[in-house]
Amino acid sequence: MTSKRVFGFLRQPAAEDVAAYATGLGWDLKGAELDAYTEKVALAVSALDAVEDLPEPQVDLKWPERGPGRRPAEGEDPYNAWITRCEVKGAAEGPLAGRTVGVKDCIAVAGVPVTNGGRRTPVLVPIEDAVVIERLLDAGAIITGKTNLEDLGAGLGEGSAYGAARNPLDPTRSTGGSSSGSGAAVAAGEVDMALGADEGGSVRIPAAWCGLVGMKATHGLVPSYGMAYMNHTIDHIGPMTRTVRDNALMLQVIAGPDWRDPQWTTDMPDTFSYLGAEGKGVAGLRVGILAESLEPVGASPDVIAAFEAAAKVLQQLGATVSTVSVPLWEHGWAMGSAGLAAGTHAMSTSYGTGGFGHLGRIDPQAVAINVAQAALGGDHLPPMFKSMLLTVEHVKKHYGLLPYVKAHNLRLELRKQVNAALADVDVLITPTTPEVAHKLLTEPHGPAEFVDGRVHKSTMNTSPTDLTGHPSLTVPCGTGEADMPVGLQIIGPRYAEELLYQVGFAYEAARG
Repeated sequence: MTSKRVFGFLRQPAAEDVAAYATGLGWDLKGAELDAYTEKVALAVSALDAVEDLPEPQVDLKWPERGPGRRPAEGEDPYNAWITRCEVKGAAEGPLAGRTVGVKDCIAVAGVPVTNGGRRTPVLVPIEDAVVIERLLDAGAIITGKTNLEDLGAGLGEGSAYGAARNPLDPTRSTGGSSSGSGAAVAAGEVDMALGADEGGSVRIPAAWCGLVGMKATHGLVPSYGMAYMNHTIDHIGPMTRTVRDNALMLQVIAGPDWRDPQWTTDMPDTFSYLGAEGKGVAGLRVGILAESLEPVGASPDVIAAFEAAAKVLQQLGATVSTVSVPLWEHGWAMGSAGLAAGTHAMSTSYGTGGFGHLGRIDPQAVAINVAQAALGGDHLPPMFKSMLLTVEHVKKHYGLLPYVKAHNLRLELRKQVNAALADVDVLITPTTPEVAHKLLTEPHGPAEFVDGRVHKSTMNTSPTDLTGHPSLTVPCGTGEADMPVGLQIIGPRYAEELLYQVGFAYEAARG
């Protein structure tokens, strides 16, 4: 027989508490009215307290044999790609049997600390795997570590509390970010493949700068449960690999709906067979060069030359190449930064839940850690993150968030424009980034100079499809300045990942 608790778990409010809450909401409660509301709040808290008597829903860990990992030893990590090295094994057989995977350290691997690229305490040690980790282990993959990233994912990797990852093709240059360590680890051959997270280009930029293949799939195709959210409407997890085939295979493993995911969607296909795109070629496909992705976003001459050569290869393979226009494209970064700021503010003030306007599972342990980190280390947020939160507070106070409303509605218009362009062609192509990999910073820079001079320009061609949700694949397409890689970005209709891989396979085969 279960005994009843004598005292509740939740503290009852005093009248002065309710008065303070009311003041914060812009109300003035006094006297009898204050007493009445104090009683009502107490009743509501009692009702909520009853929920605490119910058992906590648990998610079983399918592959429990693992350890907490360790920091890389001296000399073990020449490109600073890793925050934690570990070994978590899954099934003995499967499509990824024996393949090694690095995981961006904002994605939960149970038992292994999640740092998010910072040093805030206490540190989350999750007891659940992210959905994508569970699927990789089911497919036979071996998780060999958590990779370096920009602190809280807000930048190109140079703001990591663990130092910048270095580009294996030229260690004086950036890998791009924020999935910087994932790019470095795959490019250096330290893992077969890696996971990144993409809210403004954070899978595709490091893939392009490290000469890799990276996919930001249709929004919602890959479950995001288990990652450190920034904005449910633009959060993506994606594969980073050395070949198109490995990328298609990895996406095939991690794609598909899951009951835990907050990005639920109603139009997802039932099957995913991306490997079937290999060998189909591009003869007869209509390819649209997106005019606004070149000079209007400041693409450098070397990048434009490599991009135009790639378009010519597709034409030689039998595709019809023409130029199309998406007028709002060059303004995507402004809309994206607004959406990212508003979403990040909502996530921060709700301790990572994003509110309760979704039906995805919420990890209570992660929320508790976020509350503790906000109380103990709020002042240690990275500069770009602080800037976003302060900007939203300013706009909320003086303009009632209306500028963010306009940015949101323009985002929908951008999506309509991309859809209209894709009605006339099968795929769109752009340079992935307007410039090749930057030289790493060698001295401190102010947050405004850092964001405007580096992050802004690098995301001009990637952030628009985070906003619109269209799938976007980057493949290497030659080199630019200092023989650094240039990426070709291929964009298609919603759930057209197989078509993008079809183009990627054909281009990769032609280039060798």
